[in-house]
Amino acid sequence: MKSVLAFVALCWAAALAQAQAPADPAPQTVEEFRDAAARVLAETGVPGAGLALVRRDEIEWAGGVGYADRERQTPVTADTNFRVGSISKTFVAMALVQLAEDGLLDLDAPVYEVAPEVAIDNPWEETHPVRVIHLLQHTAGFDDMHFNEMDVRGDQPERSLEDVLRLNPRSRRVRWPPGTRMAYSNPGYGVAGLILETTAAMPYEDYIQQEIFEPLHMTASSFRLTAADEARLAQGHAGPDGPPVGFTRIYLRPAGNMHSSAADMARFVQMLLGWGELGDAFVIDPEYLGNMEQPRTTLAAEAGLRNGYGSGIFTRLDLPYKMLGHDGCIDGFLSSYAYSPSRDAGYVVLLNSTGPRADEAMRRLSAMAVSYLKRDVAPPDKPEVALDAATLDRYVGYYQDANPRNQFAWPAQSLFAGQAIVREGNQLFVQPPIGERVRLIPVSESAFRLDGELDASRVFTLDANGQMVMAAAQVYAERVPRWRIEVMRVPVLATIPLLASVFAVAIVWIARLRRAEPRGFWELKVALLLCPLAVLAPAGALAVTPMMNWGVRNTATVAVFVGTLAIPVLALVVALLTLAAVREGASRWLATYAALVGLAMGGMSLYLSSHEMLGLRLWNY
Repeated sequence: MKSVLAFVALCWAAALAQAQAPADPAPQTVEEFRDAAARVLAETGVPGAGLALVRRDEIEWAGGVGYADRERQTPVTADTNFRVGSISKTFVAMALVQLAEDGLLDLDAPVYEVAPEVAIDNPWEETHPVRVIHLLQHTAGFDDMHFNEMDVRGDQPERSLEDVLRLNPRSRRVRWPPGTRMAYSNPGYGVAGLILETTAAMPYEDYIQQEIFEPLHMTASSFRLTAADEARLAQGHAGPDGPPVGFTRIYLRPAGNMHSSAADMARFVQMLLGWGELGDAFVIDPEYLGNMEQPRTTLAAEAGLRNGYGSGIFTRLDLPYKMLGHDGCIDGFLSSYAYSPSRDAGYVVLLNSTGPRADEAMRRLSAMAVSYLKRDVAPPDKPEVALDAATLDRYVGYYQDANPRNQFAWPAQSLFAGQAIVREGNQLFVQPPIGERVRLIPVSESAFRLDGELDASRVFTLDANGQMVMAAAQVYAERVPRWRIEVMRVPVLATIPLLASVFAVAIVWIARLRRAEPRGFWELKVALLLCPLAVLAPAGALAVTPMMNWGVRNTATVAVFVGTLAIPVLALVVALLTLAAVREGASRWLATYAALVGLAMGGMSLYLSSHEMLGLRLWNY
């Protein structure tokens, strides 16, 4: 299985990617759309796709292209089931909003009032409690999934949500005042599912079945997999050329366990286009649905930004027309639904593959679907206003990201995070540490968009402490003096080539030893050689270990514990042996080199310690 860190990053990139898709024809008929979709699958290698083109008054077409099972040559149909991953969140959020609409739940209530059994470590509890709405909008400040609460291993029985949430409360440690910034968190939706069960007095799966699936006649959709469902389920693949993947059971079921079909999801999209109604079914009040579609619990929302992640629904600005919806990603499957805010059209794309080529297929199919559905609608104007240099200068500076999704990955990610905001003439640009700069196009005095976006996607505003912040859906970057970042980043990055050089230097030592010219101080040289090995061993052990085993005590996780603990130990050992070597007449070159390696190990120890990564016990992380 892929690294979960790469996997979740891939899923989020699929949802919000700004990359331009290859040029595809603009279909003028359903037949042309189907033919173009078939070409996309052939070019990307994705086995099959469930697709739907939806109007407010009709489902224009729902069907399939390619194979549900490539080996058996089983074609995809409108009723083929796909796992839809995080699209599950829309249904959990809508169910809770229904309960609020009925007066059974206050979405602004603190979680400790409605689910006191859920452990939450919140240093800001008195002034900023985690509220139900924060769970739905990913603004509680939680980390994402920890390793022992991800995939169910083996044939373990299914646990109740209350038991699942006991697996690792550490993922619910609040990292900043709730309701200030967004960080995508699957555990938050696990808590939301439990609140749904408690309020509705029934399993969350049953409530959604009763209040959403049945009224909309979504007969193929469920959060449970029965034998009949399994027979209709497409075969997922880990990449176009990758092997078939089995049905991975997940602990945090409300966050991503739903499966559905193109026909079912088309009915759901049609209901959204109808402001909560479809035929005789009334699913949600228009006002409550409208509230779901916009963020309202972030600093960006307070500053007036209306595009972002609402309650299980987010804004798409990278397609030919502005859309609302949600994407999903789970082992072997990629999915998306979206609908126009003008309520005239929407689409569904379900794929049975993951990976970069599947991402490409998703972008292209989504763009083609919108282009076809909006073929008679004039392209939207991209807003832009002119701001003078004095106004733009208010935002110039260095901004460091401050809303990591995965705290485990943050020590590495933070080294390449951040961006400089610079002005040239009357234009503002974003310059990342690596890569080309991009222009920030002003939409208002404080709101900006990127070149490929249809509307404002980020805003500059002040936080509660008066600090300038660049905030967006998945962006929260604080303006700080750049030297504070570089004084940490440069030394840590410099340790990488320095430690790597030990292997090259060791070859020289060994070569001289073979020529019977030993230079002595082998205790120090062996200690130096152990330094890069201590750094590489944890990463290497995890690289060859299935991700579902990262959260248990085994050879790999013990190697992580020993390796991260060995880093400060080796720093001390190298320092002591270097001093001893100097006293015994070691060359200035060896003493200097050893001192540098020792300092690098000491600096890395301090860096890892600041991120609570020394002696890391992943089975208890």
